[in-house]
Amino acid sequence: MKITVDPITVKAESETAIRSAGGKICDWLPCLDRAELRPADEIIGRALVMNALLNIYFKAPIPVVAEWILKHGLTGHLSNTERDLLRCKNDALSEQQLIDLFWYIEALWALMWVGSLIDDLPFQSPVEDRMASMCPNLEKNEGPQKFTERMRLRKPNKIFQMLDLYFRVHWWARDGQINGYTTKPADLDIVMERRKALEWVLNPNCNWDDVPLNT
Repeated sequence: MKITVDPITVKAESETAIRSAGGKICDWLPCLDRAELRPADEIIGRALVMNALLNIYFKAPIPVVAEWILKHGLTGHLSNTERDLLRCKNDALSEQQLIDLFWYIEALWALMWVGSLIDDLPFQSPVEDRMASMCPNLEKNEGPQKFTERMRLRKPNKIFQMLDLYFRVHWWARDGQINGYTTKPADLDIVMERRKALEWVLNPNCNWDDVPLNT
């Protein structure tokens, strides 16, 4: 499915939304250029892998998580960094590795929006408490079937519009960090992780470990 929406119009709509939230915009930030949506099986596979790996942050044994991924045929959706992580022991994980796993919650939330499991993805709002109940429960040995069957990818134009908004909010949040002013309700870490997921979805040739997040 191709993207057919006018990027200039989308840019203007994003800027209006940011101003309405009390944010700043950058006039010279370019229009985005994205062509098409990544295949559904890749998006669903990435979401399932991220949900499984997120359990490691909450103290799930790495061998249990690795076995679940293998059992359900998801190893092909792992990035190189994730493959290396699954070879580690829980007590050998670095603080940075644990931080990276924690932030998977935001990227996964964005992928769940892409799959229509949630209605909206406002940058002002945190992940909802119901998220865990919507994903496979590894502790109960739940498989991915129900999650997979509920995933219905949104139209590429809608995803592009959301990416454009997060791209411009990311600039605002980064500018606030650099210049020392508050950007609430836009949290830089949350915005960045959700944008990463949206960028990956609309860039079929990009590896998860190498998603560009320049502003």
